[in-house]
Amino acid sequence: MNSRAGRAILVGLFVATVLGWSSLLGSHIGWLVLGATVASVLAAWGLWTAMQRAGDASAAVRERLGRAGAGTHHAFSGVRLRIEDDGRHVWVDGPGLQRVLGRREPDEAQAARHTGAWRRDERGVLMLRVDAVVQHLATMPGRDEPRIQKLRRYLERDVLFPARHRHGAGPSTGR
Repeated sequence: MNSRAGRAILVGLFVATVLGWSSLLGSHIGWLVLGATVASVLAAWGLWTAMQRAGDASAAVRERLGRAGAGTHHAFSGVRLRIEDDGRHVWVDGPGLQRVLGRREPDEAQAARHTGAWRRDERGVLMLRVDAVVQHLATMPGRDEPRIQKLRRYLERDVLFPARHRHGAGPSTGR
């Protein structure tokens, strides 16, 4: 017997006991207890049903609101990185990348470093192609620093690799 059935049986026995004693003593308090028990059971059932539906509605709202930010939930060392996938290339925002690297460079310097691999989004924010950023991190001065290596591995493993699978190209073989 499951726990719900056991609790229902216990509640039923309690109500039967109260009604039995009430009728033996000639009191009408048993009917009051019965009415209160029925009302509380109905209230608990209504609350349970409302909570189940609220959970479904909450999940639907979260899913609907989360679609706009899908793929932009990346962060490295507590710094949020805005990642966009246009179906061909994956892009990272330049200002977020600068915060991760702990540098302050103008957008023009970043764009010049990533020639042909940058664009501006609809708000005018500099976006850099992630594959070009990874290539730059692999060849830049200071590339042996642990933080730079971790960032490069993060971009390869958590951004580029899943994007290749989404685009249907699979992992590169290096040939």
